[in-house]
Amino acid sequence: MLYQEKIKLLKSMMLLSQMPERSLKTLAECLKPRELQDGEVVFEEGARGMSIYFVSSGRIRIYKHTGDGGARKLALVAPGDFFGEMALIDEVPRSAGAAAVGRCVLFELFRGDLARWVKTSPEQAVQFFAQISQVQSRRLRKTSRDLTLHFDVSDLIADPRNLRPDFLNEVLERVLSHLDGAWSAAAYLCSSASAKMQQVATHGDFQFDDVDASLSVDSNNGSWLDSETFHAALTRGEETLGCLLFKAPAPVPQAERDDLALTLAAVCRPITTGLDILTLRAN
Repeated sequence: MLYQEKIKLLKSMMLLSQMPERSLKTLAECLKPRELQDGEVVFEEGARGMSIYFVSSGRIRIYKHTGDGGARKLALVAPGDFFGEMALIDEVPRSAGAAAVGRCVLFELFRGDLARWVKTSPEQAVQFFAQISQVQSRRLRKTSRDLTLHFDVSDLIADPRNLRPDFLNEVLERVLSHLDGAWSAAAYLCSSASAKMQQVATHGDFQFDDVDASLSVDSNNGSWLDSETFHAALTRGEETLGCLLFKAPAPVPQAERDDLALTLAAVCRPITTGLDILTLRAN
């Protein structure tokens, strides 16, 4: 890769965008390019951490293994972002795994190389670590929000007194209370007499009458119908029970959609449990 091409890629990274070119040149000499194919593992959960990775192109899936032998997606890291930064602080085992989504190009920075760069560019190093701290703070706030949302919805469903036929109204209200801005949401359930979904609950000001709730979606992650509308399925195995539609008060930036998709899709799991309990009661 030619020097100017490499510098251009470094400048596109949020963490490095404000650094002068002379500092980027010094740092670029420390970065090791790494190309990955779709599905290729960057590192496994529990592996020894010795480096941080910057995403130049493609996306990286961060995941954690579950007790049933599967894996739960935690985040998607897009170009201009980074991951694995805890390895710069201490040689701790990786808390999650990372794998490529599509073809990816990464830049890897080892702890030893970073230490040498810090000595040659101390002022830029301070800025570098300050940016990492800001990103970590945002990630911690998101994790806190997601955990609070999950426990709030799960707590509602765990109380049998709350599991009335209209409990989805309360679910939508609780979910929207954790989102920034005036979001709206609607819940749909499949009718036993018809393949068409019927709206059973809404919350917020948006009217969902013209939104198609029967679209096929990825039951694990949901999908964005446009920059403001997210569609998540309520499924039991291969069976579709219904879906949730969320409408943002303004277009959601592309960089934020993956994280929001994970947050909103995760809400479907406890809701499906509540629907199963209601079905058992009815029978």
